[in-house]
This record gives sequence, structure tokens and C-alpha cells, in this order.
Amino acid sequence: MKERIVMNLTMLIGIACAIGIVGDSLLQLGVANGLGGPTGWGLKDYFKQHGRAESIFIAGGMMVIFFLILICTPWPTRPITFIVLAIYGVLLDLLFREAMIFKSLRGYYEYFNYFWSAVWGAIPLMMPLLIYKCVGLI
Repeated sequence: MKERIVMNLTMLIGIACAIGIVGDSLLQLGVANGLGGPTGWGLKDYFKQHGRAESIFIAGGMMVIFFLILICTPWPTRPITFIVLAIYGVLLDLLFREAMIFKSLRGYYEYFNYFWSAVWGAIPLMMPLLIYKCVGLI
């Protein structure tokens, strides 16, 4: 039983990494083709500063880190549910916005108000669980 749990969490982390990579790639493609207006939702400068490949690796790596923190901490987050991930995503977004951890995301936080950046902070954290459940790995 313990092996299955470890395997499930490992698979969830792998899916989270893939979501970060694919999501950032699609976002870059959209911004490059005019989505998000002249500033690309405030992300044009971010992509320009970090470049295509670095941005993709940052997104995948951050998703892995976020899930590792959630899984490896003693917080009462078991089982991992959509509600837990949504709240976690909103809290991470608030932390990143207020502490300006990635100064290169300043344009993004200026473009979106608190509500919309929280929504877009929660969605990517819920997507790995959705995919995980859809492919029947639980």
C-alpha cells in the first residue's frame, strides 16, 4: 500500500511538472501571437528577460517545488483535494504578489487585480489532480 501512495504522489508531481512546461509553452505562444493585448497580460517583459527555454523550465520547476512543499510538510493537507489545491494556489499567489518574489512578474501583477491573479494562481495547481483523476491513476 505504501508503494502505491509513493507512486501516486510521484505521478502527481510528474504531471504537475508537465502542466508547468506545457502551460508556459502555450502561454508564450499565445502572447507571441497577440493574446493578452500589447503587454501579453503583463508577461512580455518576463518572457523577454528569461527567454523561451528558461521560462519553460522555471514554470515546470516551480510546479514541482509547489507540490513537493505541499506533500512533504506536516500540514493537514491529506487527502490532496481540489479545495486544498485551490486554497494553496491562492495563498501562493498572494505570497508571490506581496513579497514580489519574482520581480520580473511585476507587469503581470500590475495587469491583474488580486481576484484574477488568484484565480490564475489556483487553476494550474488544480490541473494536475484533474488530469491525474481523468486518466484513472487514483
